[in-house]
Amino acid sequence: MSDAADVETDLLQAIKESLQKDGTLGRLKGEIRAAIINVLNKQPNSEEAPKIPDETRLINELIREYLSWNGYLYTEQILGVESNQTGERLTRDVLTTKLGVMDDTKTAKIPLLYYIVSAFQLNEED
Repeated sequence: MSDAADVETDLLQAIKESLQKDGTLGRLKGEIRAAIINVLNKQPNSEEAPKIPDETRLINELIREYLSWNGYLYTEQILGVESNQTGERLTRDVLTTKLGVMDDTKTAKIPLLYYIVSAFQLNEED
């Protein structure tokens, strides 16, 4: 291999590592996967996607909140596309109201799934 080819290979490797370190490569991979899933999920002769049951939408939103909070942004994005929930997200206020959960300054800092699991664990200890 020539020196120019070695330099090019090293440069490409350095660019790839840099894109991986700052999360750009993962984000782009996630966006491409989400776009592919979106294309595959489109049904040619359907006018409208089926309505998602409220319980399913609520569960998906809890999972999406958890994924976002933990930095799993690409997984969250793909879940939104796969579940056909790419529109407006449910706010935390709506989620807490639907679940009958009291949110305060301490619990507002964590995803509701953590709060729910913690509450169940406390009930088991009692």
